[in-house]
Amino acid sequence: MSSKRLIVFVCLLLSLFILAGCLTFGRMGSGSLEGYVFKFVRVPLTINLDNTPSTIFQASGKILKIKEPFSGYNFYAEFNSNAIGDVARKHGLKKVYFADMEIFSIFGIFGYKEVHIYGE
Repeated sequence: MSSKRLIVFVCLLLSLFILAGCLTFGRMGSGSLEGYVFKFVRVPLTINLDNTPSTIFQASGKILKIKEPFSGYNFYAEFNSNAIGDVARKHGLKKVYFADMEIFSIFGIFGYKEVHIYGE
């Protein structure tokens, strides 16, 4: 292996370890939602599931968020609704047993928050 290839390989390997702290992926607790470059997590909104029946009925509602990153004034626009009552009413659910929140973000500029509710 030539020295140029070895240097490129070492640089790529180091950048992989350095940038690994900039993303989160998967199902993690709310204390580890610190992905600054890319974030995709699904966390429970309800944590007390004692005597909660399981169900196959699911509904979801999503808020899209677009943020202006350059001025520093924190301008952003949000579209749609992800309120649990709105989503349940829209999809005809009479009882809500539990809910999850899915969060997606790229550089904090574009993202969405989607609530998944389960009930009957």
